[in-house]
Amino acid sequence: MTQPELSIVIPFLNEKRVLPLLRERFENIAKRSDFWELIFVSDGSTDGSTEYVEDWSRVNPAVKLVVLTRNFGHQYAVSAGLALTSGRYVGIMDADLQDEPEVLLDMYQLLRSDKLDVVYAVRATRPEGRLKRFCYYMFYRLYTFLADTPVQVDSGDFCVMTRRAVTLLLALPEKLRFVRGLRAWLGLPARPFPISRAARAAGQPQYSIWQLVKLASAGLTSFSTKPLRVGLICGALLCFLALLTAVVYAVIAVFTNTRIAAPGFSTLVILLLFSNGLVFLYLGILGEYIGQMFLEVKGRPPFIIERTINFEGQNSPDERN
Repeated sequence: MTQPELSIVIPFLNEKRVLPLLRERFENIAKRSDFWELIFVSDGSTDGSTEYVEDWSRVNPAVKLVVLTRNFGHQYAVSAGLALTSGRYVGIMDADLQDEPEVLLDMYQLLRSDKLDVVYAVRATRPEGRLKRFCYYMFYRLYTFLADTPVQVDSGDFCVMTRRAVTLLLALPEKLRFVRGLRAWLGLPARPFPISRAARAAGQPQYSIWQLVKLASAGLTSFSTKPLRVGLICGALLCFLALLTAVVYAVIAVFTNTRIAAPGFSTLVILLLFSNGLVFLYLGILGEYIGQMFLEVKGRPPFIIERTINFEGQNSPDERN
């Protein structure tokens, strides 16, 4: 079996409306048949998109399909596809055409010409509304501030990597995957590639607000221990303020004739709510870390593959990778 030059991992979930447009874009790119392999990963799709890719794979052996047993999540679908790649270089893109195949080929050319291990897309502009853009902006700045390791700011999973980078990425033992963070953690020679991200070609976004929050939380807690210090810092500040207040009252009582009335009920309630809020905030942060530890120590595979198509002659991946 001839090794393809470029493997492209394309996870999808219920993208039946956009897949014909994606197919047209790929078929309009003039490349020899053995140049690439397109590895589509169905992350629990139920709208017929899996069957569409299956039909496409029957007429084009370069189109390969991985079907997961259920919806495990975008990051795990990406990991499943990476585990089955065989090309010298590997790209990752979404099926909604916000990641454009022509841009991916430009990143591939830069990777080769400059002898890099990673070229990753940086979104100079994006089509989402102002509120969503603001949330993305704040997340990456907070992530950069908190992270204990290098951060590829304003990047997503859209990238091209060498075989060396993919091998090292798959060797990392985490079950909870935040691919863009792990990619940066490797510290390999990398370069950003500015893009103007296109609008979704068809269909509706599959990432809900809650899923985006979970992804952000996983990114923050996977690469930083600084949030754990929040409790220590806040506790120290509250103790200092309490001690300072006690000293002030003692000085007033001993050295002056001023009589200070007891604090009012409103003041007491505000202080109690504030201190209790800090306690629960820290418990929530601690719970995120404990939850990640709980999921890791159970040792369950991050995804399970139900079946594959057009992978004859290739070894099946260990689902734990």
